[in-house]
Amino acid sequence: MGWVVIFGIFIVGLISAWYFGYAAFRTGLSVKRWTLMGLILGPLAFPLFTAHNLFALRKVRGYEECILNS
Repeated sequence: MGWVVIFGIFIVGLISAWYFGYAAFRTGLSVKRWTLMGLILGPLAFPLFTAHNLFALRKVRGYEECILNS
């Protein structure tokens, strides 16, 4: 029973690593960093990824530019 839980955690980590690596590549962030972060933290890295993505976007666009979601 214990090995099933460990195997499940390992699979979730691998899926998260793939997802964050792909998302980092798609948004132009560091692929190695976010793949490793997804492998270590799993789905808990999602809020960190979205915040880092927004910070990078604001750095490129500038802080004064308004983004309207309509």
